[in-house]
Amino acid sequence: MTGSLKRALVSCGWLWVALGAATGVAKEVSSGKPGSRVVAPVPVGAARAVASSVEVARPSLVVFLVFDGLRYDDLERWRHRMGPGGFRRLLEGGTVFDSARYPYATTKTCPGHATLATGALPGVHGIISNEWYERESGAEVSCVRDSASPPLDDPKGKGVSPGRLKVSTLGDRLLATHGASSRVLSVSLKDRAAIMLGGHRGQAYWWGTKGFTTSRHHAEHLPPWVSTWNAAQVSQKGGAWARGAEVATYAALGPDDDARERPPEGLGRTFPHPLTTEDAFLYTPLGAEKLFEFALAGLRAEALGKRPGARDLLAIGMSSVDVVSHGFGPESHETVDMLLRLDRALAAFLESLERELGLSKVLVALSADHGMAPAPARAEQRMSGAFVTRAVDAALDQAFGPDDWVEAFSTPHLYLRQARLKARKVRLEEAVEVARKAVRALPGIADVVSAEDVRVGREQGFARRVRGEYVPERSGELVIIADPHVLLAPDDEHASTHGTPYEYDIHVPLVLFGQGLPAVRQGRPVTPLDLAPTLATWLGVTLPDASGSPLCEALAPGTPVPASCAAPTH
Repeated sequence: MTGSLKRALVSCGWLWVALGAATGVAKEVSSGKPGSRVVAPVPVGAARAVASSVEVARPSLVVFLVFDGLRYDDLERWRHRMGPGGFRRLLEGGTVFDSARYPYATTKTCPGHATLATGALPGVHGIISNEWYERESGAEVSCVRDSASPPLDDPKGKGVSPGRLKVSTLGDRLLATHGASSRVLSVSLKDRAAIMLGGHRGQAYWWGTKGFTTSRHHAEHLPPWVSTWNAAQVSQKGGAWARGAEVATYAALGPDDDARERPPEGLGRTFPHPLTTEDAFLYTPLGAEKLFEFALAGLRAEALGKRPGARDLLAIGMSSVDVVSHGFGPESHETVDMLLRLDRALAAFLESLERELGLSKVLVALSADHGMAPAPARAEQRMSGAFVTRAVDAALDQAFGPDDWVEAFSTPHLYLRQARLKARKVRLEEAVEVARKAVRALPGIADVVSAEDVRVGREQGFARRVRGEYVPERSGELVIIADPHVLLAPDDEHASTHGTPYEYDIHVPLVLFGQGLPAVRQGRPVTPLDLAPTLATWLGVTLPDASGSPLCEALAPGTPVPASCAAPTH
C-alpha cells in the first residue's frame, strides 16, 4: 500500500478496517444491533505499528461530553426510542467500549469528573468525594471550596477553585504544551463539574445566581460573550415541563405518580411539571438545551477549532440526567423523558458543530462520571449517618468508657477524634478495630475498610477499590460500603443517589467518534481512566500522573504503540 493511498484511506475513515483485513488482527462478531459491529479483543499492535507511519492532521477541536449520572444500560435500553442524530449517531458511528467501569468505590460527581479530566485515580488526584471532613478546619469542605476565590456574580458567596485538585488535567497539559495556540473551555450547570474538567488553567463557567459565572481563580471579569449571553436570557418561571413523547412510551415504567419521588424546586410528582421558581428550569430538559446553547456561544466567541494550528478542548459537563434521577429516580417517567429530550438536544448540538467547523476537524468523546442506584422502596434501604455514628460511639463507650469518640461522618468516611483517643491513652489501632466491628455488625453494611487495610494492601472485599481512592490526609479512619440498593446517608431531598462500587454506579458509556475511528463495539474491560490518556494522543500531550492507559483501539495515528497494546507472547 503506498503512502498516498494510506493517507487517502485515513481521510475517509477506512485505514483501520483496511489494515485489519490486511494483517488479520480484527475479527468481527455480530452484535445483533443495527449499525454497529463488535470487534473481539485481539492484539492491535501490528495494525497500529503500520498506522503510526501515517501522517494525518490532528483534530483542531476535541469535544469532551460528560453526562452526569448516565448509566450504560440506560442508553442501551432507550436507544430504540432515540433519533438517528444524537446518542445513536455516536453509538452507531463511533468506537464504543461496552465494558467501561470505574475501578474505585466512591462514584460521585467531583471524583468522577476529576478522574475523567486527569486519567488518574482519586488516590492520585486527591478528589475523594464531593465533600470530605477537613481536620484542620474542623468542618466538612467541598471538593472545590476556596475562600480566596469568590464567584464573580456573588462576591460574598462561597469561593470555588480547582485548588484541591493535586494533578494536572488534560486541558492543563494542552495549554502547557501548546501555549497560545490552544484554548480550553469547560461549561456545566454545576461548579464542580466545570472546574474539574477545566482544570487549573482552563476557562470554566457554571450556572450561578442569574446566569453563567466563574470565579476569581479563573478571571477578574466575565468576558463580553458571557455577559451578552446572560443578558439575552428570559425568565422561565411560570412555564411547565410537559412530556416530550406519547404517554405510551412510558407505560412500562408504571404510574407517573410514585411516592418514592422527591421533586426539587416545587416541580411536583406528575407531568406537566410547573416551573414555580426562577431556577426550576435547570431541573428540566430546558436546562440541558441552555447549556448546549451556551457551549456553542463560547465556541464561536473563542473561535475554538477555527484558528490556524488550533488544538482546542471544549468540555461539557451535562448535569441534567443526574439532577432528575436524584429527584425522581432513574426509572421514573421524568428521567426517561430527560434522556429522550437530551438526545434531541445532543443531535442539534452535533449538527451545529458540523455547520460551524465540519466534523472532519472534531473528535468527540463521551462518558459519564457515575451511574445511579434504583430508588429504594423501603425505609430500611435508607441508612442515616447518625445511625452509623451512634453505633460506633456506643461500641467505643463500652470498650474504653463514655466519651464523644466520633469526630465526623462524611459519606462514606468516618473520622475518629484522634486527640481524644490520645488523651485517654487509647491506641488508635484498637479504637479503629472496635469501630469497624460495630459498623460491620449493622444490617445493610457490606464492608468496612480501614486505613490499615489500605496500608497493608488487603485484597478482600472492596479494599482494593478503596485503596485506589484513599488519601491519608483527607480520608477517614474507616471507609464504609453499604449493601447493594441501600443508600448510605442519602440527602433527604433525594429519591436516589450514587457513590457505591456496584454495577449500577460504576458501569458507564465510553465512546469516541470522528477522525476516521471505526464504527465498532469493543467488549474488553476498560476504565474511564483510559479516556484522558487516549485523548492526549490526539492532542499531542502527555499525562504523567495518569493511572489509566491509552485505549489501543483509538490511538491517534502516528502515536507510538504503548507496550500495553503489543501482542501477547505465549
